Amino acid sequence: MIQSLIVYWLNIFLVTVMTGYVLSGVIRKMVVEWHKKPPRVLEVVYRCLDRIGLDTTNKSFTDYAKDLLFFNFILIAIDTVLLAKQGLFFGGADLSWDLAFNTAVSFATNTNLQHYIGETTLTNMAQSVVIGSTMFLAPATGIAVSLAFLRSLIGESAGNFYRDLVMAVGLLLLPLSIVSAVLLSVLGVPQTFNEWIRVDNPYSGSFMLRLGPVASFEAIKLLGTNGGGFYGSNSAYPLENPSGLTNFIESVLMLLIPTSMLFAFGRVLGKRRGLSLFAVAYVTAFIIVGVSVASGVPPLNSLVEPRLGYPGSLVFNTASLLSDTGATASSLLAMKPSAIVAFLTAMFIQAVPGADGVGLLYLLVYVFIIIFIGSLMVGKTPRFINIPISPRVVKLSTVIFLIHPAIILVPTSIALVLRQYTAFSNRLDPLTYTMVLYEYTSAAANNGSGYLGPLGNTVFWNLSTAIVMLLGRYLPIFLFLLIADDISKAKRSVAEEPVETQGLLFVVFSVVMILILTALTFFPFLAIGPLLMGG
Repeated sequence: MIQSLIVYWLNIFLVTVMTGYVLSGVIRKMVVEWHKKPPRVLEVVYRCLDRIGLDTTNKSFTDYAKDLLFFNFILIAIDTVLLAKQGLFFGGADLSWDLAFNTAVSFATNTNLQHYIGETTLTNMAQSVVIGSTMFLAPATGIAVSLAFLRSLIGESAGNFYRDLVMAVGLLLLPLSIVSAVLLSVLGVPQTFNEWIRVDNPYSGSFMLRLGPVASFEAIKLLGTNGGGFYGSNSAYPLENPSGLTNFIESVLMLLIPTSMLFAFGRVLGKRRGLSLFAVAYVTAFIIVGVSVASGVPPLNSLVEPRLGYPGSLVFNTASLLSDTGATASSLLAMKPSAIVAFLTAMFIQAVPGADGVGLLYLLVYVFIIIFIGSLMVGKTPRFINIPISPRVVKLSTVIFLIHPAIILVPTSIALVLRQYTAFSNRLDPLTYTMVLYEYTSAAANNGSGYLGPLGNTVFWNLSTAIVMLLGRYLPIFLFLLIADDISKAKRSVAEEPVETQGLLFVVFSVVMILILTALTFFPFLAIGPLLMGG
């Protein structure tokens, strides 16, 4: 069984690497060419944006951040109103104000935490117009930030957020989603606007089955590292993930763009340096994969889909957590505690390879911290790609690193104290603690997987997780752009790096430091949760 898991992972890795390398060529052009001289089809779109009052000229990094925050907060407000008044706009029942706000924040922040059941709560039009469109715009925001950051490393201006957003959707996410949706549709995922179909079963009688544009929804859900399911059971549901083949393809789709961002970094700043960064991400990822299977494979149970089995479910869930997608092919209750430890570790790190765009940036933040620590050891000024790393960059990187545990552990502690407002008022045991820790970790990492599901549809959970999602998304993004602003203004000079940022030594040192930093920060909280659950 372990051998089959290894072969499964190697196949996913090889396909992801081959397709990701090809895709990285497009991303490189988005970084260095198309923001200056865009393809003609995009020039038309940019002129339309200018006519409605959106400035598409090159901006400073601070103005870039302002445009990004303005756009995203307007998106959240619009989505909240549309969902709270679903009956008026799309038919169906209105969502409560707190659930509408939580859902809008969840999808706009690329989290997709779902405190509702999709097939019973939202109509097909609401799923398509509100959720579907936001699933394009949220990952496009992350990709746009990474494009601006990469430009800072080569000494260029930020570009323009709206131009980058259009490029990310029009040249990357939309074409890939169309191809993926067609492929999934051919393999059995439904694509229709007919909401219901009657199914006659000779054993259980007739029943009505909910359908919809599932294939197109599923494509952007995975490519955009979104993770929110059309159905409440997410990718465990047969109509979202019908077979072992779709399970394999969907695992690749989740890792594709984050991996291509690593290769794009190499295309822009040097192949050897890009391969080193790629190795740091995936060596760490494979260690996490090893932890996920450390306690073996349990017997099949009712929480695992027989068509996928535990190995298929574990591989899908691990790929999802490594890419911060959050989609699941089984209940988390079916996973062994060692797998839950691996999932939480991936969300603590957020960079192996992480979500679309921002995964690369979290990895670079780790690199800045590691370079600083290494430079202290040899008593020299930290440098990266001929750029001196200023004290401000180190401070901002440290703040980004520390924000994550703060917005996880503080709300977790509050929720455990105020258990009467949660679903766990009558008990406190390792499983309960793990569920609460996992919920806030998932929200902070903009991952979206969780134990609670519709049990989280209370005012307490909806508001607390919404706040964590907002802080976990936009505060680091703002700080990323401040770092980029500092780097873009730094004086470049050819000088020896005190800590070499490419090659085998860099890879080993970085992997060890990332794991040590993560363990020092989070291990005590794992020890009183999933590690106490046994297995």
